[in-house]
Amino acid sequence: MLFSFVLVILRYILIEIVICCYFLPCSVFISPVLFNICYCFVFIFEHLLLRIYFKIIMAHLSETQRIEILILIGCGDETRTQQEVYNLFNAKYPDRVISRSTVSKIDKKFRETGHVTHIAHAGRPKINENVKLNILLAVEDDPHSNSRQIAADHQVSQRSVLRVLRAERYHPYKVQLVQELNEDDTDRRMEFCEIMQNRCDRNPLFIYNVLFSDEATFCLNGTVKRQNCRYWSNENPHWISEVHTQYPQKVNVWAGIIHNKIIGPFFFEQILTGQRYLEFLRNELMPVLLEAFPNNNNPNLLDDNIWFQQDGALPHVAHPVREFLNNSFPERWIGRRGPIEWPPRSPDLIPLDFFLWGYLKSKVYAEKPLNVDALKNCISAEIRNISPQFIYNTLKECMNRFAYCQEVGGGHFEQLIK
Repeated sequence: MLFSFVLVILRYILIEIVICCYFLPCSVFISPVLFNICYCFVFIFEHLLLRIYFKIIMAHLSETQRIEILILIGCGDETRTQQEVYNLFNAKYPDRVISRSTVSKIDKKFRETGHVTHIAHAGRPKINENVKLNILLAVEDDPHSNSRQIAADHQVSQRSVLRVLRAERYHPYKVQLVQELNEDDTDRRMEFCEIMQNRCDRNPLFIYNVLFSDEATFCLNGTVKRQNCRYWSNENPHWISEVHTQYPQKVNVWAGIIHNKIIGPFFFEQILTGQRYLEFLRNELMPVLLEAFPNNNNPNLLDDNIWFQQDGALPHVAHPVREFLNNSFPERWIGRRGPIEWPPRSPDLIPLDFFLWGYLKSKVYAEKPLNVDALKNCISAEIRNISPQFIYNTLKECMNRFAYCQEVGGGHFEQLIK
């Protein structure tokens, strides 16, 4: 009854709209042909609503009501017309109003199938519980199992395998690349992190006074030639460029992070050697540091609170380089054979490795520089765009990583990073 009321209201509204449109001013006048089309649309719409309604009603008729319709139809010479059955049934069940087509469909179904039970659509086939258990056992035995192979082994579709695994809250975690550690690396990493943690506990500003430094090689063909750099873009730039793969165009970049700023970038045209690195420290880096962090007592000297960090690359351990660092940063530098020994194979503890190089790669290669000069300009521009607060938070993350490293005994701690 409610449906009939709603249908009458809808019909009334639609007819009123059509009539109003018909009598609008000439500027928006609707031709008689268009009016008749709209009027026909009203009745077509009404017919579709009725079909949907009666289909729903038929699906909700109980099996007893279906049998009762068959009884009302009768058999042999004692049969009633669809109109008579329609009137009798609707008079008895006013809340289950049916159409003559419903009577016809029930009668037809009984003659074809011998029953009037409503069978729902099959939908997705259910997986046998034993098959489901075998799928889970296969994953437990070999977590690296391929869903396609599991589907073939158990004769089910790959989609069914994935559905079972998702229902049990299994997730296909991707492999995470980390640096290789030798046998005694964990002890060195533990010792280094303990020293740094203790200094940070005594002086909360210590970590922000350390100039963390590193080098990376950016190739023009869109890859970062950095052995320990494991950060990749989350979006494929789809960049294809014809290059000489044997001798790719590239640029060597040095950068440092301290407090809330990035020192650099500095570019090297040739392979970095101990002598070139020493000349860079003396002639290019130190003037920048003296201007940024002068000593209050002697402007020709560096602030006594500033530390310098470098990894164990071969140019860094040259004797002249270490002698220069001892004079410029007396007892205030971190590196191989330095006052604080840098643990080898530990890019996860340097903010340039775990943040800067990967970040620059995702930004610079999105611009698709055409030559080395454009590549340099992109690197410099992206570094200038990094906010001081972002850099400050990156150094703060170093302290978290020192704690994570100690928590796992100097091993890999990427699983602890949130």
